[in-house]
Amino acid sequence: MMNHKEALTKQVYTLASELYAYGIREVVISPGSRSTPLAIAIEAHPKLTSWIHPDERSAAFFALGLMKGSEKPVAVLCTSGTAAANYTPAIAESQISRLPLVVLTSDRPHELRGIGAPQAINQTQMFENYVQYQFDFPIADSGEYEDKMGDTIAFQLQKASQHLYGPHRGPIHFNLPFREPLTPDLEERSMLTSDVKPVPHYQKTATLNEIATIIKKKRGLVIVGDVQHEDVDQILTFSTIHDVPILADPLSQLRKIKHPNVISTYDLMFRAGLDDEVDFIIRVGKPVISKALNQWLKRTKAYQILVQNNDRPDAFPIAPHISYEISANDFFRQLAEVSSVERLQWLHYWQELEKRAKAEIKDYVYNANDEAAYVAHLLDKLTAQDTLFVSNSMPIRDVDNLYIDCEAEVYANRGANGIDGVVSTAIGMAVHKKVTLLIGDLAFYHDMNGLLMSKLNDINLNIILLNNDGGGIFSYLPQKNSAEEYFERLFGTPTGLKFEHAALLYNFTYKKIDSIEDFKYESLSQIGAHVYEVITDRDVNKEQHTVLYDKLGAIVNAKL
Repeated sequence: MMNHKEALTKQVYTLASELYAYGIREVVISPGSRSTPLAIAIEAHPKLTSWIHPDERSAAFFALGLMKGSEKPVAVLCTSGTAAANYTPAIAESQISRLPLVVLTSDRPHELRGIGAPQAINQTQMFENYVQYQFDFPIADSGEYEDKMGDTIAFQLQKASQHLYGPHRGPIHFNLPFREPLTPDLEERSMLTSDVKPVPHYQKTATLNEIATIIKKKRGLVIVGDVQHEDVDQILTFSTIHDVPILADPLSQLRKIKHPNVISTYDLMFRAGLDDEVDFIIRVGKPVISKALNQWLKRTKAYQILVQNNDRPDAFPIAPHISYEISANDFFRQLAEVSSVERLQWLHYWQELEKRAKAEIKDYVYNANDEAAYVAHLLDKLTAQDTLFVSNSMPIRDVDNLYIDCEAEVYANRGANGIDGVVSTAIGMAVHKKVTLLIGDLAFYHDMNGLLMSKLNDINLNIILLNNDGGGIFSYLPQKNSAEEYFERLFGTPTGLKFEHAALLYNFTYKKIDSIEDFKYESLSQIGAHVYEVITDRDVNKEQHTVLYDKLGAIVNAKL
């Protein structure tokens, strides 16, 4: 019969080996006592890479960034108690974004639960609203079930692995109670293995007979949102053969390709009043960023087809007429069998709108000095080798409007759309890619702790910090005028923070940009960690954005 240490060693070494076998290559560990056994097993594993982060909330978002950069599942590990609760925002984001975050929470043994023991909160099913799979492991100890622990781990990982890949992707939670003493046997590290399990392949096939007559109609659109690293070249092939315009969200990664059928200025056009009748719409991937386009999708009478390679389709902003669980490439490859109809006039209409909108945008950027102008000049500086990570609120909306001639990849946390964890996610992604972060002052403040990972690990990152001293996006909402006397305190929320001190605290260089002319000629650093702070004005931003919206309105209302 095994003693406690032997049983504990077998448990954590087996679990670390199984995590590797199912594709986990990186684990973000937040230090703590109760997580000692598994932390040592992960650190001792010859092929697992560990990252140490003392802030659990930031650590989990850092793991999301690692996943976005590596396209592999990533695990996080913490001690017991409220440490685990700090994972909640990132788990919610990973669920909606369908990112395979493996959450490992250490726990007190069962006899210490519910009796007031320190660092013992109810951790079983604590993330049930947000995870795809969860399991509370038995204690590792000597006894009649000691030889079954390895089987339990293998079976649970096998069940959970369906959520690491394919249409069922999403976060999973393993709660692991450990009894003291907590140190495994370091002499038994040979038990750690680097075997690899086959990655499950998921693909549903579908017959497209039910929509064959629909897509033969003339006025069609393809709308592409975030497709989660999925190859979508067949969309371009379909569009070329059938002359169908593609409205491409910046997170679709289609805008950088410069295909003549890709339309990027649609948000401004729909915002300006575009409301054309359409026969059919094929929506691909996640919902788009554009609020104006989503509002139009709710109004239009067009037949809507949703294509998503997951088992829980996103109906927002309105339920489609039909939904297909299939990869975009397989769907559009089948559409190649449908005979083409004449659509050149329809396509040229959209291309002419795009051409005129781009000209107005470039003229606007040349003369403006608001936040949007800074965003446009930032996009001009980026190359095909760059990745732009964008914060939510106004930065992602400005990128949506102004990303028209840039070849960089664009990413954001558009699951729950929060401003928490943006810095951490960007730094995690910067482990695998050359990243520039575009962020506002409130989002930056909200996750300043995340800067620590760059300092500790020499991770290169450029941060463009747009500081309008508050929540700029609220200036565009009705409460700005309808509740003006309360607006600044409740929504504007100025902080008056001097971010130079935060940059220096975490070993970032700092430069304050005083004018749009200075920023035009500023060369972003190619190595190291840097903060470029741009001071802007919320009222000026709104005024100059309104000018752009009015100019686009004139284009939309003109006879083409």
